Amino acid sequence: MLACVSSLNTSMEVSKITEVTVFESPDGGRTVYARRPGESVRELYSREPALQKELDEMEQSRRWVEILGARKNNPALDELCQQVEIVYELSRKDS
Repeated sequence: MLACVSSLNTSMEVSKITEVTVFESPDGGRTVYARRPGESVRELYSREPALQKELDEMEQSRRWVEILGARKNNPALDELCQQVEIVYELSRKDS
């Protein structure tokens, strides 16, 4: 029975050694990706909160460009955009 336990421990040790993760950062640590050795597919592991906020703002700006382009062919969207413009202008005058 002792031989089985020894064999089991050796198997577990080998398993621990082979489970390696490679961490990479293309921007000095602001964004960190993880992947297994030998694989090219990587997953986002972590991102600096300030960078995430900046990326979210860029995505929101890109989305507004799409919305403004789509309003040309969508009367309901055009009307809503006009209302947003009015609220925006009124809020600027109050400042």
